[in-house]
Parts: sequence; structure tokens; C-alpha cells
Amino acid sequence: MKGITYYTVICLTFSCLTSCDDFLEKPVSSEVTLDSIFASRIRTEQFLWNVYSTSSIYEFNHFWSGSDNRFYHYGASGSLVDVATDALEVEGTYPAIPNYMHTGTWNASNINPGSWAIEFMSNVCYQGIRNCNIFIENVHRSPFTDDEKKSMKAEAIFLRALMHFDLMQRLGGIPIVDHVFYVSSVSDIDNIRVPRSTYSETVKFIVDQCDTAARYLPNVYNDSRYLGRIVKGAALSLKARVLLYAASPLFNPEDGQPYVPSANSTQRELTSYGSYDRDRWRLAAAASKDVLDWAENESGWCTLYRGMSNPVDRYEEIFINHTCPEVILSSGLANVAGGYFILFMVPGNVSGVQGQSNPSNHAVTFNFTRLYQKSDGTEQTWDEAEGVPYPYSQYRSKLAELEPRFHASVFYSGTEWSRGSGKVYHFYETNTEMLKNVRGVGFMRKFVKGVRNGSTAPRWITFRLAEFYLNYAEALNEVDGDRNEIEWAINEVRTRVNMPGISYVSKDQMREAIRRERSVELAFEQHRFFDLRRWKIAGREGLMKGSIYTLQLYDTKPEATYKLEVIASRVWDDKMYLYPFRQPEVDKGYIVQNPGW
Repeated sequence: MKGITYYTVICLTFSCLTSCDDFLEKPVSSEVTLDSIFASRIRTEQFLWNVYSTSSIYEFNHFWSGSDNRFYHYGASGSLVDVATDALEVEGTYPAIPNYMHTGTWNASNINPGSWAIEFMSNVCYQGIRNCNIFIENVHRSPFTDDEKKSMKAEAIFLRALMHFDLMQRLGGIPIVDHVFYVSSVSDIDNIRVPRSTYSETVKFIVDQCDTAARYLPNVYNDSRYLGRIVKGAALSLKARVLLYAASPLFNPEDGQPYVPSANSTQRELTSYGSYDRDRWRLAAAASKDVLDWAENESGWCTLYRGMSNPVDRYEEIFINHTCPEVILSSGLANVAGGYFILFMVPGNVSGVQGQSNPSNHAVTFNFTRLYQKSDGTEQTWDEAEGVPYPYSQYRSKLAELEPRFHASVFYSGTEWSRGSGKVYHFYETNTEMLKNVRGVGFMRKFVKGVRNGSTAPRWITFRLAEFYLNYAEALNEVDGDRNEIEWAINEVRTRVNMPGISYVSKDQMREAIRRERSVELAFEQHRFFDLRRWKIAGREGLMKGSIYTLQLYDTKPEATYKLEVIASRVWDDKMYLYPFRQPEVDKGYIVQNPGW
């Protein structure tokens, strides 16, 4: 055991979240040996808390300096990764995505913590995987009952699978690390070189791990202190998402062609299945249905949230109520007073933090706004003559007609920021207040509504039930499944917010309807960044390529006006469907680079 001491010190000296309000915020103990950890119930649990803190996916911006670097946002800095899509745009010079992804200047050499954190992404994931492996291999020595040990081990197995998936969705086939590497010195770490597994092998590993974990995880924890602890439904959810991705065009190409034509046979195996198999969609549909069946028949608590009479409040409640029964797995953060969440996610005048030198202030683009229907299910008509001034009252009226999820997700000029506060904000190009800095039709409201400097951070939702209704509908449609079942799945999500149902017309029509519904329902939850890739449509004009539009407001007299204007232009190359591996790792000779990089 002495060979593992170095790793033990690493995982136990990483500072953890300090609040004890929920399961993901338990403290880590002092530096101790594995023998002393797993001889104690308390220390074994503390080690598991640490496994959670280093293995859970946190997609919100938080503190990124010193010991808090583990919260460095995966794949971006200063913004959500959806800023790389047509959904969001940011203000300021600090956010990395506009400087690298939008310009097409990212590559295998400049991906580092100082730019946009892909190196940190890998380090964070493999740090979490390492801690999972230590726990998995040692929990049998702890003074818990056999059933308790099986359940706790299943939690670590799930988290290890989650970290492998977090890498796979960006990189394709990855090095699979399913055991602890024993080393005698720090210098030995550089000699540990695990080659990439094929895409097929990576998918199978994650799915098998989910199946194993699901057998031993409980359906619910009755102790409120365990908010955020992994249940069986989380393992089923991860399996369903993995299989949906694996069935999608990027990885399961119907034409059998790689996303980069020059890819050699080895690269094809590492980045996709290489050949089409319709049955992969069947597996994806069955896995998503398992999540729905678990929620209805086994969980005893998980259901689409249908409370509150106002559909705007109903949808909004999912993201501000930590105990919402729709949330299968979420992860919380510690106190955010003065943190980057406030600086980069919330408008300055609203948050109470003024004088920001590099604000992000996430804004919702006009490109994305067009995906929202009117509240009666019909299409909104937009005046799209570029650069022509239209009256501010028209801006207000057209946005007001959009469906409830738009109002719960977008904070636009003339609306109330915090429900019931009575505080209405207006923002125009010539306004001297911070709120003038909006590069879209309005600011992102989802998740951040009501958040101010020093308030409690929202929880990041890893899995919620609505996703799996849409996953089920999408996969079932691709195999020409039961039309009534497809309609039922998508309309359960729509009618929950008082939107009229959609009728099946054709497979192609329903595919587009499902994709649109998914974009709206899961907006800004970091799905679109990966959806546009797995659907292999990221290179279409106005998505991750080309012109991004805003409705720019001007404080003109006698009435303010707005104009349709281009706010940004983005570059796309098909090699960007997957990230590159860091060049220093490729140069060591054990990692095959993704095609095109």
C-alpha cells in the first residue's frame, strides 16, 4: 500500500466545499493514510464526499484560482460552453470561447489553463477518476455492512463512468482508467501512458459501469442531508444519454463517412463506430424508456414538475427549487459571494456587483430566440430587414407573445428581474448603466434569476426527467417507432408549460420538431453545444458558423427603437466536431490525435 501514498495525499489535500448543507458539500479530512481512512466509518464517508467533489460535473463559473481550480469550467472560461453555439453571446474580453472557438484559432498546442481550460478539463476528470478507483478498490475494508459497501461502491463506479463520459463527449474514444496506478515517486507519473480505447470500447465501458452501479444504488435517500447523492435513476440516465449520443449521426453515420474525410482507419475507430447500425437507436430508446419507467414505477418521487398555476413560474421553479421532483441529479456549490458566478453570469446592475472589468453577461441571441413559438403554438413573425429601426413597443410586444419558457429563460428590456419584486429594468445602447451591455435580445435569466452578490449559488442540474422524454421521442422516431408513443413523449414536455401538442406528420417533420423542442426545453443547460455536434449540423449557417444576430436597442427620441444587427461572425471547421488532444501528450507517442488537428 505504501506505493499509493502520493495519490492519497493529492486527493485528500485538495480543498473541498465548506458548507455542510447537502451531500456534495461535506468537508474533507486531514492528510491520513488509506489504512486509517478505511478503518473508520467517518473517514470512509469523508473520502466518498471527496470523490463526489472531484468527480461531479460543475458547469457553472465559480472561483478559478488557487485551490479552487478544480471548478475551472470544463472547456471554457468566463462563460458557459453554449456560448460557442447560436444560443448565447457574451460581452467582455476575458471569456475564452469568443477568442478561440469563435475565431477558429484553437488547436492542439494552445489548449491550456491560461486560455480555455481543456488541459484542466482532462486533469480534473482524471483526478476524479483516480479518486473513484482508490475508493472502489478499498471500500471493502471499511466498517460498513455489505449492503452499505455495495451501495457506496456503486456511487464511485457511477462517478467514474460520468467522468469518462465527460471526456468522451468531447474527445471520442479515450484512455480508460479502471484501476489505481501504483507509483513510488512523483516522477513515475509521466511514465504512466494509457492509449486511447476505440469509441465502441469507450461506450461499452461506460454503459457496463452504469448497469453495475444501477444494481446496487437506492431509488431514494430519505435523509434530506443527502440532497445530490446518486440514486439508481442517475445511473440509468447516464446510460441513456451515452447510448443516444452513440446512436447519433456524428458517431453512427448513416453514410458510413467520417466527419473529416481524411481520417485514417485508426482515427475512424477512435472517433466513431465507422458504420451505421439502426439498432443503436433502438438501444437508446429502450434506455430512455427505462428512465421514464423508473421514475413512474420505482422512484416514488421523480416526476415532471407541474406545480404552480402560472406556466412561467412552473418552468422557472425547476431551476431555483433545489428539491424539485424533476431533478434526478444536481450538484451544488459553496457560497458565491464575490465569486466568478456573479461576475460572469449576472448583469452588473442586477447582481449588485458594479465596475466589472471583464463581464460576460450572457445574452440570448436572436438566432436562438427564433426557435421559440408563440404561446398558442404558432410561429412568430419577425421584421428582418437588417439595420432598419423599428419601435421599442414592437420589440416588447413580439417578445411578450412568445411561449412561457422564453419568459422564464430570457430577461429582456422592460421586464421584471425577480419574481414579485416590482423592479423593472430597461437597457439601451446609449444608456450609461451596466445594463446597456447586452449582445442579444436580452440577458440569460434561467438559473440566475434573483441571484445577487452574496446569495446562494444555484445548483447545476446534471440530469432531469424532461430530457429523457425528449431522448425517448428522438430515438423512437429514428427507428420509425409507434407514432402515438412519439407524440406522447414530446407532448408531455410541451403541455407541462401549457403549449399545444404536436401531431406526427412524417419522420423528417418530427425529427425537426423534437430537435427544436429539445433546444427550447433544455436551453442553456449545456446540451446544445453537444447536440449540434452529435447531429452533425454544427457547420450550418447561423448555428456554430456564420452570422449571429441581435435586436439592438437604441435610446432614440421620441421613442426608443431596435434594429436587427449582426453581433458576431463565427468560424467553423469540421475537425471541430471533436476536441484535439493536447500536443505534448500526442508527442509522447501513445495518443493518436483526432483527425484534422
